[in-house]
Amino acid sequence: MEQFLDADVPVGRAAVAGIPLPPFATAADHQRYLDMLQLYLAMLDPGGPATNTVILNEALAAERRSADAGPLSPLALTASLSSFFPAPWTPDALATALAGRFGAPVRHRDAWRWMGDPDFSAIPREGGGWDIVRHERGSFSNGVLTHDGDLVLLWMDHFRSRFPLPFGHSYQRSDADLLAPAVRAARRAHDVNTAYPYLVTWRTERDAALGES
Repeated sequence: MEQFLDADVPVGRAAVAGIPLPPFATAADHQRYLDMLQLYLAMLDPGGPATNTVILNEALAAERRSADAGPLSPLALTASLSSFFPAPWTPDALATALAGRFGAPVRHRDAWRWMGDPDFSAIPREGGGWDIVRHERGSFSNGVLTHDGDLVLLWMDHFRSRFPLPFGHSYQRSDADLLAPAVRAARRAHDVNTAYPYLVTWRTERDAALGES
């Protein structure tokens, strides 16, 4: 029997009750989701924080300022999937959020199907959980997921961003050489910024919340 949840998936992590789910009934619900997502992403970063984290959170903050009722933006959904953000997703809610993406989960009576080559099916088990079937070019493999939350994590794994440029892509090494002096200068400048009291305070509070102080 195949193990579908790999070691790079946070199996068993609890969802956080009270985080609103899309499509949001109110702008306040949407803002609450983005607030929690930004805090989670900041806590994930063990560094100063990194420049990348600050930039991503600022982009999400800009969305927050214009948030209304309705769905998540593509950016917020990608950030949620790729970080395994612990909103209390149900399979139905996450399938709704994923609608329109290639291979998004589709209901077939009580079961789900998603992806293509390979394609997957989830069939409900008596007493709870899901039988998972992976099909690829005439070959089948089977596994079991115990909880709805495991199916949510499997979908997050299948639909998260794994290979944005340049990771796993070919690129011109000469371009990296061209950028390197500016990168080194930006890193030195960011090191100055991370020494400011507000970020020292942030790191202290983050580490205390994580039990790492």
